[in-house]
Amino acid sequence: MLTDKERLETARNHIVSRQYDEARAILEEMPNNSTAQLWLTKITDLVGKPKKPETLAPAVTDFPIAEPASKPYHINAYEDGQEEDNDEVEIERSQIRVIGIFIFLGTLLGSLLGATADFSEAMDSVQRVREAFYPELCIVGSNTILGDGIAMSGEWEAEFEKEHDVRIRIEGIGSVKGVERAVEGGCVHILAMSEPMLDSQYQALTDADMELQCATEIGYDVIAFVTDINNKRPNTTQTPVIDENNLAKILRGEITNWQDANGPDVPIYLLARPGSGTTQVVLLRYVNLPDFPAETIYFACDSNDGCLDMTLSTPGSLYWVSSAWMRTQPEEYLRVVPILRGDDFPDSPLSENFDIANYPYKLVRPLYFYVLNGKGMDQESVELAEAFLAYVRSVKGQQILGEYGFYEHFNRPLNVKVEYPSGSGFELESAGPRMVCR
Repeated sequence: MLTDKERLETARNHIVSRQYDEARAILEEMPNNSTAQLWLTKITDLVGKPKKPETLAPAVTDFPIAEPASKPYHINAYEDGQEEDNDEVEIERSQIRVIGIFIFLGTLLGSLLGATADFSEAMDSVQRVREAFYPELCIVGSNTILGDGIAMSGEWEAEFEKEHDVRIRIEGIGSVKGVERAVEGGCVHILAMSEPMLDSQYQALTDADMELQCATEIGYDVIAFVTDINNKRPNTTQTPVIDENNLAKILRGEITNWQDANGPDVPIYLLARPGSGTTQVVLLRYVNLPDFPAETIYFACDSNDGCLDMTLSTPGSLYWVSSAWMRTQPEEYLRVVPILRGDDFPDSPLSENFDIANYPYKLVRPLYFYVLNGKGMDQESVELAEAFLAYVRSVKGQQILGEYGFYEHFNRPLNVKVEYPSGSGFELESAGPRMVCR
Protein backbone atom coordinates (compact mmCIF):
# COMPACT_ATOMS: atom_id res chain seq x y z
CA MET A 1 0.00 0.00 0.00
CA LEU A 2 1.58 3.26 -1.13
CA THR A 3 1.69 6.23 1.22
CA ASP A 4 0.26 9.58 0.14
CA LYS A 5 3.81 10.92 -0.30
CA GLU A 6 4.68 8.03 -2.64
CA ARG A 7 1.45 8.53 -4.60
CA LEU A 8 2.17 12.23 -5.00
CA GLU A 9 5.69 11.46 -6.20
CA THR A 10 4.32 8.99 -8.76
CA ALA A 11 1.73 11.53 -9.90
CA ARG A 12 4.42 14.18 -10.29
CA ASN A 13 6.52 11.84 -12.42
CA HIS A 14 3.50 11.33 -14.70
CA ILE A 15 2.98 15.10 -14.90
CA VAL A 16 6.63 15.69 -15.81
CA SER A 17 6.24 13.06 -18.55
CA ARG A 18 3.06 14.86 -19.69
CA GLN A 19 0.97 11.81 -18.82
CA TYR A 20 -1.79 13.92 -17.33
CA ASP A 21 -4.60 11.34 -17.38
CA GLU A 22 -2.46 8.87 -15.43
CA ALA A 23 -1.65 11.58 -12.89
CA ARG A 24 -5.35 12.50 -12.59
CA ALA A 25 -6.27 8.88 -11.86
CA ILE A 26 -3.84 8.74 -8.94
CA LEU A 27 -4.79 12.12 -7.53
CA GLU A 28 -8.52 11.44 -7.73
CA GLU A 29 -7.97 8.47 -5.40
CA MET A 30 -6.85 10.95 -2.71
CA PRO A 31 -9.96 13.12 -2.09
CA ASN A 32 -8.87 14.06 1.44
CA ASN A 33 -5.34 15.11 0.53
CA SER A 34 -5.16 18.89 0.04
CA THR A 35 -2.01 18.69 -2.10
CA ALA A 36 -3.60 16.14 -4.42
CA GLN A 37 -6.69 18.29 -4.88
CA LEU A 38 -4.54 21.36 -5.51
CA TRP A 39 -2.58 19.46 -8.16
CA LEU A 40 -5.79 18.36 -9.86
CA THR A 41 -6.77 22.01 -10.15
CA LYS A 42 -3.33 22.88 -11.53
CA ILE A 43 -3.54 20.09 -14.13
CA THR A 44 -6.87 21.48 -15.31
CA ASP A 45 -5.36 24.98 -15.50
CA LEU A 46 -2.42 23.56 -17.43
CA VAL A 47 -4.10 21.33 -20.02
CA GLY A 48 -7.84 21.75 -19.53
CA LYS A 49 -10.43 19.23 -18.43
CA PRO A 50 -10.07 15.58 -19.51
CA LYS A 51 -11.57 14.84 -22.90
CA LYS A 52 -14.54 12.49 -23.29
CA PRO A 53 -13.72 9.15 -24.92
CA GLU A 54 -15.53 9.95 -28.19
CA THR A 55 -13.54 13.16 -28.64
CA LEU A 56 -10.15 11.55 -28.26
CA ALA A 57 -7.88 11.64 -31.31
CA PRO A 58 -7.46 8.35 -33.16
CA ALA A 59 -4.67 6.18 -31.88
CA VAL A 60 -1.59 5.52 -33.95
CA THR A 61 -2.98 2.10 -34.86
CA ASP A 62 -5.95 3.78 -36.57
CA PHE A 63 -3.84 4.88 -39.53
CA PRO A 64 -5.13 3.23 -42.77
CA ILE A 65 -3.22 0.08 -43.59
CA ALA A 66 -2.81 -1.02 -47.17
CA GLU A 67 -4.63 -4.19 -48.20
CA PRO A 68 -2.29 -7.17 -48.38
CA ALA A 69 -1.07 -8.16 -51.81
CA SER A 70 -2.78 -11.05 -53.59
CA LYS A 71 0.07 -13.24 -52.51
CA PRO A 72 1.95 -12.83 -49.24
CA TYR A 73 5.55 -11.75 -49.44
CA HIS A 74 7.94 -14.39 -48.21
CA ILE A 75 11.54 -13.94 -47.29
CA ASN A 76 12.22 -17.28 -48.92
CA ALA A 77 11.10 -17.68 -52.51
CA TYR A 78 9.76 -21.12 -51.76
CA GLU A 79 6.44 -22.22 -50.28
CA ASP A 80 5.21 -25.75 -49.92
CA GLY A 81 8.18 -26.89 -51.92
CA GLN A 82 7.19 -24.86 -55.03
CA GLU A 83 9.31 -22.02 -56.43
CA GLU A 84 7.40 -18.74 -56.90
CA ASP A 85 7.78 -16.53 -59.92
CA ASN A 86 10.70 -14.18 -59.23
CA ASP A 87 9.11 -11.22 -61.05
CA GLU A 88 5.96 -11.56 -58.97
CA VAL A 89 7.99 -11.67 -55.75
CA GLU A 90 9.90 -8.53 -56.75
CA ILE A 91 6.61 -6.70 -57.44
CA GLU A 92 5.36 -7.68 -53.99
CA ARG A 93 8.63 -6.48 -52.45
CA SER A 94 8.31 -3.15 -54.25
CA GLN A 95 4.74 -2.71 -53.06
CA ILE A 96 5.75 -3.26 -49.44
CA ARG A 97 8.77 -0.94 -49.74
CA VAL A 98 6.62 1.83 -51.22
CA ILE A 99 3.98 1.43 -48.52
CA GLY A 100 6.70 1.52 -45.83
CA ILE A 101 8.37 4.58 -47.33
CA PHE A 102 5.08 6.49 -47.55
CA ILE A 103 4.21 5.66 -43.96
CA PHE A 104 7.71 6.60 -42.77
CA LEU A 105 7.79 9.88 -44.71
CA GLY A 106 4.30 10.81 -43.58
CA THR A 107 5.13 10.10 -39.96
CA LEU A 108 8.48 11.92 -40.17
CA LEU A 109 7.00 14.96 -41.91
CA GLY A 110 4.20 15.16 -39.39
CA SER A 111 6.66 14.88 -36.54
CA LEU A 112 8.95 17.56 -37.95
CA LEU A 113 6.10 19.97 -38.68
CA GLY A 114 4.59 19.31 -35.29
CA ALA A 115 7.92 19.73 -33.53
CA THR A 116 8.60 23.01 -35.30
CA ALA A 117 5.13 24.38 -34.67
CA ASP A 118 4.85 23.26 -31.07
CA PHE A 119 8.44 23.65 -29.83
CA SER A 120 7.89 26.99 -28.09
CA GLU A 121 4.59 25.82 -26.67
CA ALA A 122 6.16 22.58 -25.44
CA MET A 123 9.02 24.42 -23.75
CA ASP A 124 6.55 26.79 -22.15
CA SER A 125 4.52 23.80 -20.98
CA VAL A 126 7.59 22.19 -19.41
CA GLN A 127 8.37 25.42 -17.57
CA ARG A 128 4.78 25.71 -16.39
CA VAL A 129 4.92 22.13 -15.09
CA ARG A 130 8.09 22.92 -13.15
CA GLU A 131 6.57 26.06 -11.68
CA ALA A 132 3.32 24.34 -10.72
CA PHE A 133 4.48 20.97 -9.40
CA TYR A 134 8.16 21.19 -8.38
CA PRO A 135 8.97 22.44 -4.88
CA GLU A 136 10.89 25.71 -4.75
CA LEU A 137 14.27 26.01 -3.07
CA CYS A 138 15.26 29.60 -2.25
CA ILE A 139 18.98 30.25 -1.78
CA VAL A 140 19.53 33.84 -0.65
CA GLY A 141 22.36 35.98 0.67
CA SER A 142 26.00 36.69 -0.08
CA ASN A 143 26.82 38.29 -3.42
CA THR A 144 30.30 36.79 -3.14
CA ILE A 145 28.83 33.28 -3.31
CA LEU A 146 25.65 33.77 -5.32
CA GLY A 147 26.22 36.62 -7.73
CA ASP A 148 28.38 39.52 -8.81
CA GLY A 149 29.24 38.08 -12.20
CA ILE A 150 30.44 34.73 -10.82
CA ALA A 151 28.48 31.87 -12.40
CA MET A 152 29.40 29.33 -9.71
CA SER A 153 25.96 29.12 -8.11
CA GLY A 154 24.36 28.81 -11.56
CA GLU A 155 26.48 25.72 -12.25
CA TRP A 156 25.50 24.23 -8.89
CA GLU A 157 21.86 24.94 -9.72
CA ALA A 158 21.99 23.28 -13.15
CA GLU A 159 23.78 20.16 -11.88
CA PHE A 160 21.49 19.73 -8.87
CA GLU A 161 18.30 20.17 -10.91
CA LYS A 162 19.42 17.34 -13.21
CA GLU A 163 19.13 14.91 -10.31
CA HIS A 164 16.22 16.38 -8.34
CA ASP A 165 12.67 17.53 -9.04
CA VAL A 166 13.10 21.04 -7.72
CA ARG A 167 13.04 24.68 -8.79
CA ILE A 168 16.00 26.61 -7.43
CA ARG A 169 15.75 30.38 -7.04
CA ILE A 170 19.05 32.13 -6.29
CA GLU A 171 19.25 35.75 -5.09
CA GLY A 172 22.56 37.43 -4.30
CA ILE A 173 21.35 40.36 -2.18
CA GLY A 174 24.14 40.42 0.42
CA SER A 175 24.67 38.47 3.63
CA VAL A 176 23.09 41.03 5.96
CA LYS A 177 20.06 41.52 3.73
CA GLY A 178 19.72 37.75 3.42
CA VAL A 179 19.31 37.46 7.19
CA GLU A 180 16.79 40.29 7.12
CA ARG A 181 14.82 38.52 4.36
CA ALA A 182 14.61 35.35 6.47
CA VAL A 183 13.60 37.25 9.62
CA GLU A 184 10.85 39.02 7.70
CA GLY A 185 9.41 35.67 6.58
CA GLY A 186 10.64 35.74 2.98
CA CYS A 187 11.46 32.60 1.04
CA VAL A 188 14.88 31.54 2.38
CA HIS A 189 15.66 27.84 2.67
CA ILE A 190 19.44 28.26 2.47
CA LEU A 191 21.08 31.41 3.80
CA ALA A 192 24.47 32.09 2.17
CA MET A 193 26.87 34.28 4.15
CA SER A 194 30.44 35.36 3.47
CA GLU A 195 31.14 36.05 7.15
CA PRO A 196 30.21 34.36 10.43
CA MET A 197 26.65 34.85 11.60
CA LEU A 198 26.53 37.26 14.53
CA ASP A 199 24.86 36.27 17.78
CA SER A 200 22.42 39.15 17.25
CA GLN A 201 21.51 37.82 13.80
CA TYR A 202 20.99 34.32 15.20
CA GLN A 203 18.79 35.74 17.95
CA ALA A 204 16.70 37.63 15.37
CA LEU A 205 16.14 34.37 13.45
CA THR A 206 15.22 32.56 16.68
CA ASP A 207 12.74 35.30 17.58
CA ALA A 208 11.18 34.80 14.13
CA ASP A 209 10.66 31.06 14.91
CA MET A 210 13.47 29.99 12.61
CA GLU A 211 16.21 27.56 13.60
CA LEU A 212 19.47 26.43 12.01
CA GLN A 213 18.97 22.94 10.62
CA CYS A 214 22.50 22.93 9.17
CA ALA A 215 25.47 25.27 9.61
CA THR A 216 28.81 24.79 7.92
CA GLU A 217 31.50 26.36 5.77
CA ILE A 218 31.43 25.45 2.08
CA GLY A 219 34.84 26.89 1.20
CA TYR A 220 37.14 29.86 1.72
CA ASP A 221 37.68 33.23 0.07
CA VAL A 222 40.61 35.66 0.15
CA ILE A 223 39.86 39.37 0.47
CA ALA A 224 41.91 41.69 -1.74
CA PHE A 225 42.46 45.44 -1.50
CA VAL A 226 42.43 47.48 -4.69
CA THR A 227 43.42 51.08 -5.38
CA ASP A 228 43.38 53.48 -8.31
CA ILE A 229 45.63 52.90 -11.30
CA ASN A 230 47.83 55.94 -10.68
CA ASN A 231 48.57 55.13 -7.04
CA LYS A 232 52.27 54.20 -7.17
CA ARG A 233 55.21 54.12 -4.83
CA PRO A 234 57.52 57.11 -5.31
CA ASN A 235 59.96 56.69 -8.23
CA THR A 236 58.47 53.30 -9.18
CA THR A 237 55.67 51.87 -11.26
CA GLN A 238 54.57 49.60 -8.39
CA THR A 239 51.50 49.81 -6.18
CA PRO A 240 52.21 50.70 -2.52
CA VAL A 241 52.75 47.76 -0.17
CA ILE A 242 50.82 47.89 3.12
CA ASP A 243 51.88 45.96 6.18
CA GLU A 244 49.08 44.59 8.34
CA ASN A 245 49.64 47.08 11.18
CA ASN A 246 49.34 50.05 8.83
CA LEU A 247 46.26 48.47 7.21
CA ALA A 248 44.51 48.47 10.60
CA LYS A 249 45.52 52.13 11.16
CA ILE A 250 44.18 53.09 7.71
CA LEU A 251 40.85 51.36 8.38
CA ARG A 252 40.57 53.08 11.77
CA GLY A 253 41.33 56.49 10.26
CA GLU A 254 44.69 56.87 12.03
CA ILE A 255 46.60 57.01 8.74
CA THR A 256 44.90 59.29 6.22
CA ASN A 257 47.63 59.91 3.62
CA TRP A 258 49.40 57.36 1.42
CA GLN A 259 52.70 59.08 2.22
CA ASP A 260 52.51 57.45 5.67
CA ALA A 261 51.91 54.02 4.11
CA ASN A 262 54.70 53.65 1.59
CA GLY A 263 52.90 55.68 -1.09
CA PRO A 264 52.67 59.13 -2.70
CA ASP A 265 51.53 62.32 -0.99
CA VAL A 266 47.83 61.70 -1.68
CA PRO A 267 44.89 61.54 0.79
CA ILE A 268 43.39 58.09 1.36
CA TYR A 269 39.72 57.66 0.44
CA LEU A 270 38.15 54.49 1.86
CA LEU A 271 35.27 53.02 -0.13
CA ALA A 272 32.95 50.38 1.34
CA ARG A 273 29.63 48.71 0.50
CA PRO A 274 26.97 48.78 3.27
CA GLY A 275 25.16 45.50 3.89
CA SER A 276 27.99 43.46 2.39
CA GLY A 277 29.49 40.49 4.19
CA THR A 278 32.88 41.42 2.77
CA THR A 279 32.58 44.87 4.33
CA GLN A 280 31.40 43.42 7.62
CA VAL A 281 34.16 40.85 8.05
CA VAL A 282 36.95 43.43 7.55
CA LEU A 283 35.31 45.98 9.86
CA LEU A 284 34.84 43.36 12.57
CA ARG A 285 38.37 42.00 12.38
CA TYR A 286 40.30 45.26 12.05
CA VAL A 287 38.05 48.02 13.41
CA ASN A 288 35.78 46.03 15.77
CA LEU A 289 32.66 47.48 14.20
CA PRO A 290 29.71 45.10 13.61
CA ASP A 291 28.35 47.02 10.63
CA PHE A 292 28.85 49.97 8.31
CA PRO A 293 28.80 53.11 10.56
CA ALA A 294 26.46 55.96 9.71
CA GLU A 295 29.00 58.74 10.21
CA THR A 296 32.41 57.59 9.21
CA ILE A 297 35.57 58.09 7.19
CA TYR A 298 34.17 55.63 4.63
CA PHE A 299 32.47 56.58 1.38
CA ALA A 300 29.55 54.31 0.52
CA CYS A 301 29.16 52.62 -2.86
CA ASP A 302 26.34 50.34 -4.01
CA SER A 303 27.88 47.33 -5.78
CA ASN A 304 31.23 45.78 -6.58
CA ASP A 305 31.01 47.09 -10.13
CA GLY A 306 30.13 50.59 -8.94
CA CYS A 307 32.74 50.48 -6.19
CA LEU A 308 35.47 49.41 -8.62
CA ASP A 309 34.51 52.23 -10.99
CA MET A 310 34.76 54.73 -8.12
CA THR A 311 38.08 53.23 -6.99
CA LEU A 312 39.66 53.50 -10.43
CA SER A 313 38.46 57.07 -10.91
CA THR A 314 39.25 58.44 -7.42
CA PRO A 315 42.94 59.23 -6.71
CA GLY A 316 44.11 57.72 -3.43
CA SER A 317 41.11 55.38 -3.09
CA LEU A 318 41.16 51.99 -1.33
CA TYR A 319 38.46 49.33 -1.60
CA TRP A 320 38.30 45.70 -0.48
CA VAL A 321 36.55 42.87 -2.30
CA SER A 322 36.60 39.12 -2.90
CA SER A 323 39.69 38.12 -4.89
CA ALA A 324 37.51 35.57 -6.77
CA TRP A 325 35.38 38.46 -8.02
CA MET A 326 38.48 40.48 -8.93
CA ARG A 327 39.54 37.64 -11.24
CA THR A 328 36.44 38.29 -13.35
CA GLN A 329 37.63 41.81 -14.18
CA PRO A 330 39.91 42.94 -17.04
CA GLU A 331 43.55 42.56 -16.01
CA GLU A 332 44.56 46.03 -17.16
CA TYR A 333 42.21 47.58 -14.57
CA LEU A 334 43.45 45.62 -11.57
CA ARG A 335 45.66 47.46 -9.09
CA VAL A 336 45.70 45.06 -6.15
CA VAL A 337 47.68 46.23 -3.10
CA PRO A 338 50.06 43.58 -1.70
CA ILE A 339 49.60 43.06 2.05
CA LEU A 340 52.61 42.27 4.24
CA ARG A 341 52.08 39.93 7.20
CA GLY A 342 54.89 40.36 9.73
CA ASP A 343 58.24 39.80 8.03
CA ASP A 344 56.79 37.68 5.22
CA PHE A 345 57.18 38.66 1.61
CA PRO A 346 54.27 40.93 0.55
CA ASP A 347 51.83 39.06 -1.67
CA SER A 348 48.90 39.84 -3.91
CA PRO A 349 46.00 37.34 -3.99
CA LEU A 350 45.96 37.62 -7.78
CA SER A 351 49.63 36.84 -8.30
CA GLU A 352 50.45 33.61 -10.10
CA ASN A 353 52.45 32.16 -7.20
CA PHE A 354 50.15 33.35 -4.40
CA ASP A 355 50.45 31.27 -1.23
CA ILE A 356 47.46 31.56 1.07
CA ALA A 357 49.66 30.52 4.00
CA ASN A 358 51.65 33.77 3.69
CA TYR A 359 48.61 36.07 3.59
CA PRO A 360 47.10 37.70 6.70
CA TYR A 361 44.67 35.11 8.06
CA LYS A 362 42.21 37.87 9.02
CA LEU A 363 41.71 38.42 5.29
CA VAL A 364 40.89 34.75 4.66
CA ARG A 365 37.27 34.01 5.44
CA PRO A 366 35.06 30.94 5.46
CA LEU A 367 31.97 30.99 3.23
CA TYR A 368 28.89 29.68 5.03
CA PHE A 369 25.63 27.94 4.16
CA TYR A 370 22.85 27.81 6.76
CA VAL A 371 19.83 25.58 6.12
CA LEU A 372 16.82 27.09 7.88
CA ASN A 373 13.87 25.25 9.39
CA GLY A 374 10.81 26.58 11.12
CA LYS A 375 7.68 28.56 10.42
CA GLY A 376 6.38 28.02 6.88
CA MET A 377 8.97 25.35 6.01
CA ASP A 378 7.72 22.02 4.70
CA GLN A 379 9.74 18.86 5.25
CA GLU A 380 10.38 18.29 1.54
CA SER A 381 12.02 21.70 1.14
CA VAL A 382 14.20 21.16 4.21
CA GLU A 383 15.34 17.78 2.89
CA LEU A 384 16.12 19.29 -0.52
CA ALA A 385 18.07 22.11 1.14
CA GLU A 386 20.13 19.56 3.08
CA ALA A 387 20.74 17.60 -0.13
CA PHE A 388 21.87 20.78 -1.94
CA LEU A 389 24.26 21.58 0.90
CA ALA A 390 25.69 18.05 0.76
CA TYR A 391 26.16 18.39 -3.02
CA VAL A 392 27.99 21.73 -2.72
CA ARG A 393 30.34 20.22 -0.11
CA SER A 394 30.93 17.10 -2.22
CA VAL A 395 33.87 16.60 -4.57
CA LYS A 396 31.74 17.62 -7.57
CA GLY A 397 30.48 20.80 -5.93
CA GLN A 398 33.93 21.70 -4.59
CA GLN A 399 35.49 21.21 -8.01
CA ILE A 400 33.17 23.92 -9.36
CA LEU A 401 34.00 26.17 -6.40
CA GLY A 402 37.72 25.80 -7.05
CA GLU A 403 37.34 26.69 -10.72
CA TYR A 404 36.09 30.14 -9.70
CA GLY A 405 39.10 31.05 -7.55
CA PHE A 406 37.79 29.99 -4.14
CA TYR A 407 39.49 27.48 -1.85
CA GLU A 408 37.88 24.11 -1.07
CA HIS A 409 36.79 23.29 2.46
CA PHE A 410 38.73 20.02 2.22
CA ASN A 411 41.97 21.99 2.67
CA ARG A 412 41.15 24.33 5.53
CA PRO A 413 43.74 27.13 5.89
CA LEU A 414 45.62 27.18 9.20
CA ASN A 415 44.64 29.81 11.80
CA VAL A 416 41.32 30.55 10.06
CA LYS A 417 38.46 30.06 12.50
CA VAL A 418 35.11 28.63 11.45
CA GLU A 419 32.74 30.43 13.81
CA TYR A 420 29.10 29.72 14.68
CA PRO A 421 26.59 31.69 16.77
CA SER A 422 26.66 31.07 20.51
CA GLY A 423 23.96 28.69 21.66
CA SER A 424 23.25 27.37 18.16
CA GLY A 425 24.64 23.92 18.94
CA PHE A 426 27.12 24.13 16.07
CA GLU A 427 29.80 26.20 17.80
CA LEU A 428 31.69 23.37 19.52
CA GLU A 429 34.14 21.47 17.37
CA SER A 430 35.43 18.08 18.47
CA ALA A 431 37.81 15.50 17.11
CA GLY A 432 36.46 13.40 14.27
CA PRO A 433 33.48 14.19 12.04
CA ARG A 434 31.54 17.15 13.31
CA MET A 435 27.85 17.86 13.05
CA VAL A 436 26.84 19.67 9.87
CA CYS A 437 23.06 19.05 10.04
CA ARG A 438 20.91 18.06 12.99
